[in-house]
Amino acid sequence: MSQHPSRSKPLGRRHAFAVVGSLGALALSACGGGSSSTTATTSSVATLAGLSLSAGSLSPSFASGTTVYAASVGNAVGSLTVSPTATDSGATIQVNGSTVASGSASAAISLSVGTNTVTVVVTASDGSSTKTYTVVVTRAAATLSSDATLSALTLSVGSLSPAFAATTTSYTATVANSVSSLTVSATLAGSGTLKINGSTVSSGAASGSIALAVGSNTVSVVVTAADGVSTQTYTLTVTRSAAGSCTLTATETDGPYPLYAILTNSAIVRSDIRESKTGIPLTLTLTVLSTGSSCAPISGAGIYIWHCDKDGLYSGYSTSNNAGQSGLTYLRGIQVTDSNGQVTFTTIYPGWYAGRITHIHVQVYLNDNLAVSATATTQLAFPQTITTAVYNSALYTKGQNTSVTSFSADNVFSDGTSTEMLTLSGDLSTGYSANMTISIA
Repeated sequence: MSQHPSRSKPLGRRHAFAVVGSLGALALSACGGGSSSTTATTSSVATLAGLSLSAGSLSPSFASGTTVYAASVGNAVGSLTVSPTATDSGATIQVNGSTVASGSASAAISLSVGTNTVTVVVTASDGSSTKTYTVVVTRAAATLSSDATLSALTLSVGSLSPAFAATTTSYTATVANSVSSLTVSATLAGSGTLKINGSTVSSGAASGSIALAVGSNTVSVVVTAADGVSTQTYTLTVTRSAAGSCTLTATETDGPYPLYAILTNSAIVRSDIRESKTGIPLTLTLTVLSTGSSCAPISGAGIYIWHCDKDGLYSGYSTSNNAGQSGLTYLRGIQVTDSNGQVTFTTIYPGWYAGRITHIHVQVYLNDNLAVSATATTQLAFPQTITTAVYNSALYTKGQNTSVTSFSADNVFSDGTSTEMLTLSGDLSTGYSANMTISIA
């Protein structure tokens, strides 16, 4: 029996598919096809869901679709921050060019006076879609003051009457004939500007020299507030005495309480003589002139004044009518005249005592020589209408003078008060200023 060479049997269809299937699976596995890949999603949403400011309010109120807003802040607000919140969490935000996290505040944004533009740019997560929100913030200008008052007003020569007060706009002053000019210094209460007789002057500085004619001279001080609108004018009427026109002041008694021992007490050389005494304030300015020298002012003269308190008591004496005042020194003082022959005392409006009408005692000692007898002794009288008003005030509990009701009934002033009557200005609430010229031979 002959043998035939062996032959391979062809693979069955089932087996062939199995091999192919396995190979295909192997091929896919080798190419990574055995797992599926995921593509990330992007958004084109570039809107805000919220927008707020650290100062001021948006107008109109925020809405996602509204892109232009306005806001106003006061002048005191020099900066603010902006807090934007994106609608889509994948979006990015820039405020004035700087990246800001959604829902967080931006860095402080400086604000100038006037309009300031703030831009908020939202870029969607797709990297191309954008939306810009604009906020125009207006910072108010600083409020300019309307204060057109002065805090001080002085003359280089002479004293104002009444004493300066910011709300008092009219004043008078008297100077000797020898004073041919003066300067005025005004200080602003606010930050405006001022003109004196039409010329601009710095606050607190002296004006240029103002020439004085004999008689009345008007000086105007015009204050313009910082707002450039509000103004106020202060008027000074300066009277320059005529040459040789002064009248000798009447001589009067020095009694009853001169207390000459006090002249050696250096503590009495003072302008404020009140000590603890209360009453309506009185500023007394005296000008001493020489009738023998064409009414020229007398400088270097010692002026000694004294008067009773609001209840009619004098310091330094204890009597049945003036009990318990021994050793006291109130309402007495000495000043030395300046180159204009002037002295000023701060005191109170005198009261009265039985037998005398209201008055102040004055003595003049040439060359401030208090060791000799006074060159002149006189008394100063007060206008009755003002005295009546003062004694009606609550401070003067003693009331009106019932013992002497007129100058003619007074044992000192019965011969007249033409050379001894004080010129007064002011009122009960702020006090009074009194001026008088004492002319001596």
